[in-house]
Amino acid sequence: METAKMSGGAMLILGIIIAIIIVLIPAFIYIYAWLAAIFLIIGGLVSLLTGG
Repeated sequence: METAKMSGGAMLILGIIIAIIIVLIPAFIYIYAWLAAIFLIIGGLVSLLTGG
């Protein structure tokens, strides 16, 4: 259970970091980067909810 929680939290943090990078670096605004960030955040939330 703890490993699922940790990986979910890591995915969530990684998604947030990617989103911040996209916001801070306008040249980095690509639809694929946004999709990756969104999927990581959603995946992290789902992992935390199901793991917890």
